[in-house]
Amino acid sequence: MVELLVAMLIGLIGMIIIFQVFEVSEGIKRTTTSGGDAQQNGVIALYTMERDFKNAGMGFNDTGFVGCNIIGYDNKRATPNFPPAGVTMKLAPVFITSGAATTAPDQIAVLYGSQPQAAGSVPLGADYLNSADPLNVTNPFGYKPGDLLLLTEPNSGKNCSIMEYTGLAPLSTNQLRHDNTSYLSAGFTRTPRFNPPGGLGVFYDGVGTANVTRVFNLGNLYTTPPGGTAPVNFPVYNFYALANGSLTVASQFQIDNGQPAVTTIADNIVHMRALYGLDDGINDGVTVTYNVGPAVKGDGIVDRYVDAATFNALAPVPWANLIAVRIAVVSRSALPEKPSTGKLSDPCDATTAEPPWTGTPWAATLNYKTRLDVSASVAAPDDWKCYRYRVFETTIPLRNWIWKSS
Repeated sequence: MVELLVAMLIGLIGMIIIFQVFEVSEGIKRTTTSGGDAQQNGVIALYTMERDFKNAGMGFNDTGFVGCNIIGYDNKRATPNFPPAGVTMKLAPVFITSGAATTAPDQIAVLYGSQPQAAGSVPLGADYLNSADPLNVTNPFGYKPGDLLLLTEPNSGKNCSIMEYTGLAPLSTNQLRHDNTSYLSAGFTRTPRFNPPGGLGVFYDGVGTANVTRVFNLGNLYTTPPGGTAPVNFPVYNFYALANGSLTVASQFQIDNGQPAVTTIADNIVHMRALYGLDDGINDGVTVTYNVGPAVKGDGIVDRYVDAATFNALAPVPWANLIAVRIAVVSRSALPEKPSTGKLSDPCDATTAEPPWTGTPWAATLNYKTRLDVSASVAAPDDWKCYRYRVFETTIPLRNWIWKSS
C-alpha cells in the first residue's frame, strides 16, 4: 500500500508539471496565433484601402471645381433619391468623416471614375433651366450612351447632380439627352438608373455667367470586356467604416437588395484614423518634421497633416492643395489573454497603453481626433487590456489629384 501511494504521488506531481508546461505552451501558442491573425487582418485592411485610394480623383481632377455635395437618383435603390438623410457624398477624391470622440473611428470615402479618354471637365454651353431639356456642352468629345455625368456649379453653393447620358438630341452634335426612357448602349437596350422622372429638378448656369457649370464624365455604366457580361471599370464611390469589429466597404453605385452593397474586408479591426496631407505652404513643425527647409506651396511635398474637422474649417476648403491621405488602422488579436500573474481575478495586462501611431508621438496629444482609443471595443471598461493590438499606418499619394487635368 505504501508503494502504491508513493507511486500515485509521483504520478500526480508529474501530471501537475505536465499541465503547467502545457499551460505555458498553450499561452505562447495563443499569443503567437492571435498576433499572426492581427497581422494578417491589418495587412489585408490597409492593402485593400491603399489600392482603392490610389485611383482617387480619376475622371474629375479639375481641382478647382470640386467640393460640392452630390445628390442623385437611382431606381435600383429602395429609396431612389440618395444619399439618405445624415449621409454626405462629396465631389472629392477622398472625404474623411471624423469620429465624434476618441473612441469613435473615422470613416473614409473614395471617389473615382472610369472614363479613359478625358479627365477634365467641360463647360456647360448654355443655361440649364428646364429639367427635361438636353444638356448643352461646349465640347461633345468622348461621350457615349450609358456614361454617368456629374454637374457642378462652382462657388454657387448648389449641390452636384448626376445623370445618365442616353444619346444626342435629334439634329444636334452637342446636346446630351438624359431621358427616363429606354435607350441603346453597347448593343443592348438599357433602362436608365440615374435619371429621375421629370428631370433633375436643379438648374445650372452656362457659359457667359459668373459661375459656369462644369460637366464631368465619370465613365460608362455598361461597357463590358470582349465576351463578358458584367461592366468593367464601373464608377466607384466606396465608403469605408468599422462595423461590429470589422472593416467594411459600402459601394454606393453597386446595389444589393435595394441598398448599397456592403462587403466585409477584414475582421478584428477596432479603430481607424485618417488625416489629410496638404501641400499648402504651412509647416506646423509637428506633423511633418522631414521637410527642414521653408514650406513651399505646390512643390509636391506634404507640408502638414490635418484632421477632417480642421480641414473643413479652412476657408476656402483647400481641395486643390490636397496631395495625400494618411491612414492608420488598428487590428486586435482574436482571443483575450490571461493576466501575466495567471490569476483570472487580477486585471489584464497584455496591453497596458493605448496603441500609438507608428513613429508619431504627436498623435496622442495634438488632437483628440487623432488618438487610437480602443477602450470602447469591448464590453467592460478595462477588458481592452486583455488583447494585443497592432497599428498599420501608411501615407497614400493621390496621384490623379497631384497630376490634375491637363
